[in-house]
Amino acid sequence: HKVINYLLDAGVHGIFVNSTTGEGVSLSDSDKKKVLQIIVDKVNGKVPVYASISDTSTKRALWNLKEAEDIGADIVVAHPPYYYPPNSQEELYKYYEQIARTATIPVMLYNIPFTTQAPIGLETIQRLLDFENIIGIKDSSVDFVFLGNLIRLKNIRPDFKIFVGKSHLWTAGILSGADGGLDGISNLIPKQCVQLYNEIKAGSKNVFDLQREINEIWRVYECRSFLGGIKAAMNLLGLCKPITVEPILAASEEEVQKIKQILVERRILSQ
Repeated sequence: HKVINYLLDAGVHGIFVNSTTGEGVSLSDSDKKKVLQIIVDKVNGKVPVYASISDTSTKRALWNLKEAEDIGADIVVAHPPYYYPPNSQEELYKYYEQIARTATIPVMLYNIPFTTQAPIGLETIQRLLDFENIIGIKDSSVDFVFLGNLIRLKNIRPDFKIFVGKSHLWTAGILSGADGGLDGISNLIPKQCVQLYNEIKAGSKNVFDLQREINEIWRVYECRSFLGGIKAAMNLLGLCKPITVEPILAASEEEVQKIKQILVERRILSQ
């Protein structure tokens, strides 16, 4: 509840549940369902709730889809299956095709090769534009050339939304035609993230200073586990416990002190 209030008070435009920073794939099915239900109830329509349905197979993703629809999510998000990585782009196309044909609410693609080892090819994304209920993509490829090619797909579907998944690329990506940014750092500094978006849209010259500030704060991730880093930082602000899902390690005491120093230096935390 604290985190949701913190995000809504900062003016975020949406809430993404059970994904990478939320360790969704590590939670039990019942815990994922509980988390989503709490957030849908708490948000109460103030902003769209994006629910991850990513899983190891099409069958499991479709089961997650039904759960998300029943609970009341506004949009579902799916990255490629993991553990058994797709052998071809045709497998990926069929995976998303089945999700799109089954879904009664909008669907968003999620390209994150770092964790899935299965990049969604540009041609596959272009083919999927035929499904009107596939409304966009979160691209965490950290590949600016790929992002630029994604943005060109707006010539085919101007309504197709592109969210930049790496906060370091937000300014460059949105100025180039992407629609927004979506990164775990928004849990820690939502006001700065919303401000950056607003300043970009307003054409402010201040955007590059704001981008550099966010990049510096992002260094809280530089721990043996990036999840341990972000949760330690949020714990220092009193937003959540510094707990990660085992076997992922929480931040060490040395890492916590480094994170605290970053937050103090950036005036997010008082001494």
